[in-house]
Amino acid sequence: MTTGVNTDVGPVRRIERAAVVGSGHMGRGIALCLLRAGCDVVLFDSAVGRAADAVTWIVRELERQAEGTLSADDAAEMSERLSAAHEIGDITDVDLVVEAIVENLEAKRALFTQLDGIVRPNALLATNTSTLDVNVIADATNRRAQVCGLHFFSPAHVQKLVEVIDARHTSTHTLDTVLSLVARMDKTTVVAQVGYGFIGNRVFDAYVLEVLNCTLEGASPAQIDAVLEGFGFKMGPFRVMDLVGLDILWHIGREAGDAQEPGWALLGDVVTRGDLGNKTGAGWFAHGEDRSVSERAEIAELISAAQMAGRVAHVPAESRLLDDNEILTRCVGALATEGQRVVDDGIAASAEDVDTVFVLGYGFPADRGGPMTYGREAGII
Repeated sequence: MTTGVNTDVGPVRRIERAAVVGSGHMGRGIALCLLRAGCDVVLFDSAVGRAADAVTWIVRELERQAEGTLSADDAAEMSERLSAAHEIGDITDVDLVVEAIVENLEAKRALFTQLDGIVRPNALLATNTSTLDVNVIADATNRRAQVCGLHFFSPAHVQKLVEVIDARHTSTHTLDTVLSLVARMDKTTVVAQVGYGFIGNRVFDAYVLEVLNCTLEGASPAQIDAVLEGFGFKMGPFRVMDLVGLDILWHIGREAGDAQEPGWALLGDVVTRGDLGNKTGAGWFAHGEDRSVSERAEIAELISAAQMAGRVAHVPAESRLLDDNEILTRCVGALATEGQRVVDDGIAASAEDVDTVFVLGYGFPADRGGPMTYGREAGII
C-alpha cells in the first residue's frame, strides 16, 4: 500500500517524546529505557487499565532504584515524564513509537497502519519484533523509510544489547536517529539486516536444536547445563529455556520451520504437559519459590519415550553416553557454524557483530571472545 516516504518531511534528529504501544513486561522495560535516555514517555495498551498498571510498576521500579543506583531526584524527575494514554489517538504528538505487542505479523501490520494514520508525518515507527519480517511490517505504512526494528533483549531495562534492524527501505536518517537514541540509553547496538530471527535468535535457534539433540542422544539437561556453565556461560541452555518460557520457544521454532525436528518434538511434549518453565514452576527443571532448581523424573520419562520411539537425529534409538567434550564441541560449534552462515547471508555485517550479540545478549563467556572467535581458535569454523 505504500508509495514511499514524503521527501518534504525532514528526519527527526533527536527523540524527545516517545510512545510505547504494549505495556507488558517488554513494553515496561522499553519505557524505562526511554526515560533513562531523557525522553518524555507515554504508554498505551489496548487492554483497559493495563497501561496505567504499567506506569505504577515503572514508578515503583524507579523508587526501588532510588535506594541504590539512582538518586531520589532523578527517580522523581523520570516519573514526572511518564504517563498512560487512554486512547491510541492520545499518542499522536510523538517523535517515535516503539511497538511491543504480541509477536503476530498481522497484528503488528494492523497496528502500524493505524499508527501511520495518526502520528505526526516525521515520526519514526519501530517494532520490537524478535523474529518477524520488518519489511512486511513497514509495507503496511506510507513511511517505509521511517520504519526500523528495535529488538530489545529481555529484560529490556537490564540487558545492555539492542539489535537495530535496518529494513529494506529504512533511511540513513532513521538509522542514525535510533542509533543515537540507543546510545543515550547507555546500551550497545548491533545493526542487523532483515532475516528470520535476525542475528541472535537465528543463531540461538541452532544452538537449542543441537542441545536438544544431545539430550535425545543420552545427555541429561543437568549434564548439558553443567558443561556449558563450566565453559563459562552465565546460565546453561535448559535454565535459559525455562527462563524465556518453553511455549515462546516452541512458537518461535514452529515459525522457523523446526517443528518436525526431533528436538523440537521433545520440546513440544513438555509444552503439551503445561510445563512452561519458571512461570509455571516447572519446565525442564522444577523451580522452587526459593529459586532452587532440581531435576524432574517426568522429563527423564519424556526423553526415554522419545528415544524408544526413534525420535533421535543422529544415532540409533538406543541412547549412549555423551562425554562432556562432545557436548561442548557440538553445542558451541552449532553457535559458531550458524553464526558464520548469518555473516555469509549478509544478516550480520561481521563475525565481530555475532560475538557481540552473544556475549552481551546470551551470556557467552566474554573471556573467550564470543562463539566466532572461539570457533576459529578451536578449528570449528
